[in-house]
Amino acid sequence: MTAMRKRRTIAAPVTFEGVGIHSGEVSRLTVLPLFDRSGICFRFGRDIFPITSARSGGAVRSSSVIFPGGQTLRTVEHVLGALSGLNIDDVLIEAPDGAEFPILDGSALEYVSGFTSAGITEKDETARCRALVSPFCLDHGRANIAAIPSEALRATYVIDYPGTAIGTVIKDAVITPESFAKEIAPARTFALLSEVESLRHAGLAGGGSLENTLVFTERGAVNDAPLRIDGECAAHKILDLLGDLALAGPAPIAHYICVRGGHELHLKLAARLRRLSANQ
Repeated sequence: MTAMRKRRTIAAPVTFEGVGIHSGEVSRLTVLPLFDRSGICFRFGRDIFPITSARSGGAVRSSSVIFPGGQTLRTVEHVLGALSGLNIDDVLIEAPDGAEFPILDGSALEYVSGFTSAGITEKDETARCRALVSPFCLDHGRANIAAIPSEALRATYVIDYPGTAIGTVIKDAVITPESFAKEIAPARTFALLSEVESLRHAGLAGGGSLENTLVFTERGAVNDAPLRIDGECAAHKILDLLGDLALAGPAPIAHYICVRGGHELHLKLAARLRRLSANQ
């Protein structure tokens, strides 16, 4: 079973530049229109690879990918999540081998703004969006994720941080370009203040700051600015989920329900969806 709509690309190139949240290094990527049906592709010099040819390079507080030529990119989930949430099917992304994508303000808001400012254009070709036929569930320790047949792309995310101001939060959203831009894209990445020192000792969060990360104690957020949306932390997890599932190509239309998940579980689901696609 498939759903039908027109394929979409951007009307003009757009460039993003900023610090990587873990490396602390400034990086730059350019996203260009793609007018064939190649999907989301990456160019390194003369080499071009579709995202579906990449494999996971690890999921330590972000998602990394490794391409068939050995090229690697880090923290790709917000860019891919923005493209997925906006139903942008075909683009060419240029970035240096080894780069960590810019964290910007910690959300996908600037990526969405960049794509919409460049213009999103429909093509003559039809995008055939697969629908999930049979439900299944995956576990990773105490974390669980289920994919259930649905008439619309929907995500329900439950996060649980006992003893902190985050607590238990549930976010549910039917994903359309409009709802994604309003309810999901503004959600910033988050961390516990008690984690920050250990993350930096592990070589992570070198570019993290109160400008791009919500930081929580047991009493509340350290940041001066209020939360942007209801359930912001759980909404950010939905952003990460959409970005991670892009490694399998366009996510099948389904209701995805995740409890206490993260990148490792998301990527486990992406691998399962990739196998299902190969068998169809």
